[in-house]
Amino acid sequence: MPSTCLCADGSGGDDARPPVVVDRSDPPTRWRFVCPNGHTDWDPTNNHLWCATCAALHGVDPEYWELLDKKTGETVPWAAVVLR
Repeated sequence: MPSTCLCADGSGGDDARPPVVVDRSDPPTRWRFVCPNGHTDWDPTNNHLWCATCAALHGVDPEYWELLDKKTGETVPWAAVVLR
């Protein structure tokens, strides 16, 4: 019998990802959470993040709605990020 996989987008309370605390004043944490292109110079803006390095590159959209956790290789949705 084939197995079934249910996938969720995290928008509901039952499937929401637990918050990830990012302390940008702590160097190991600052280097751990990067934009999807691997840059550390991102800033929060409105309901997403903006990367200065991506903005300086031609043809790269500097706006993102997730961070990359370099330690685990997983992406963290911006809605689950808590900045300290």
